[in-house]
Amino acid sequence: MLLDDELGETHYASSPDDDRMVVSTPDVAAFDVHHMASILCLQYDDEILVTGSSDATAIVYSIKNGYRPLRRLEHHSAAVLDLVFDDAHIVTCSKDTTICVWDRATLTLVRQLRGHAGPVNAVQMRGNTVVSCSGDFLVKLWNLDTGKTVREFAGHTKGLACSQFSEDGRYIASAGNDKMIRVWDAHTGACVHEMRAAHDNLVRSLHIDSVSGRLVSGSYDTDIKVWDMASGRQLLDFPRWHASWVLSAKSDYRRIVSTGQAPKILVMDFGAGVDGVEMLESSGGGQGDALPSRDSGFF
Repeated sequence: MLLDDELGETHYASSPDDDRMVVSTPDVAAFDVHHMASILCLQYDDEILVTGSSDATAIVYSIKNGYRPLRRLEHHSAAVLDLVFDDAHIVTCSKDTTICVWDRATLTLVRQLRGHAGPVNAVQMRGNTVVSCSGDFLVKLWNLDTGKTVREFAGHTKGLACSQFSEDGRYIASAGNDKMIRVWDAHTGACVHEMRAAHDNLVRSLHIDSVSGRLVSGSYDTDIKVWDMASGRQLLDFPRWHASWVLSAKSDYRRIVSTGQAPKILVMDFGAGVDGVEMLESSGGGQGDALPSRDSGFF
């Protein structure tokens, strides 16, 4: 027989003749410190989980110690929209137009980066540099050691939603509400490619797969597209692949994993028509040169 206590925190199991009874408490992560509003972003590694929220704070939890909260990071005055961290720093960006750099070891504020005139919607790190994009139409490159702006990339005509470093840090891709995608040379500041009318609505997600040299974009128009980084040419288009807004799309050399406003995750093989990408064989032993049906990719 199985019984729970009133709170559901303790389970009791007994043999049919009630001769033996075992009491257990499930291993559940219950956070003593939590956010007071929606959680908008998170990142984790083997040691810590960091969450950012509309309550203007980020919270750092120790994964190895049962998700014990280590500290609430408080300095922003509006929602934390994105965050990223490495072995040395945690970087948060906010609707308050600023970026905060925190020391990962001490969880103290190192500096606050000011320079954007609108909400900072996304940040990403490569070494000691941070790239940010904002509702002020600008992409900025920052030096973490000095807190200074290294370079500013202007050319978009509306607010930006996403930016992405290439793996080697040489290129930056950016996109947003003007429906175009721009690829920049991070060293010179030059615009290498401009994909005008890349989508029919806000471009919400970009991901550069440096191994294959592809750029994957996802949009509120429900489409996912694949671009060649070297030429800026569109390689593949998956129209209306999601039933609603595409919020995130990531890829490796042969697959895209995407999420949208609808509660589904879609995994697809995008090797068809792309040179150098091995295709999955169909279960019948054919060459599999057609993409799987939409339903086959849903979880």
